[in-house]
Amino acid sequence: MPRPIEDIRQLPRIQAHVWVECPALWDAPFPTEDVSPGGFKAVLPFEPEEGVAYEVKIRLGEAAFGPCSGLVAWKHREDGQGFPQWAFGGLVMMEDEDREAMAHALEELTRKALA
Repeated sequence: MPRPIEDIRQLPRIQAHVWVECPALWDAPFPTEDVSPGGFKAVLPFEPEEGVAYEVKIRLGEAAFGPCSGLVAWKHREDGQGFPQWAFGGLVMMEDEDREAMAHALEELTRKALA
């Protein structure tokens, strides 16, 4: 049984640039600002569309997770130079087994970065 959304959002986040593929957000992979086994935070130069089915794939080095359904919430902000940006969070809906594998991959990525 999948974990409740409240539990997923509480998973530890790390500051790492992993790559997200989500064609409904951007036509090329884009880096995250932070990531957890539950989702990611990123910034793009345009507003995401409402009512779109978001399909997400996350790449951590050689490991890939997804495609999975995703939920996206966003907020408009300025970049300090007058250019618009949208910061958004993506909640990735994946099976617990895949989420545990992603948690392990993130731990390995963190361990290598600290070595």
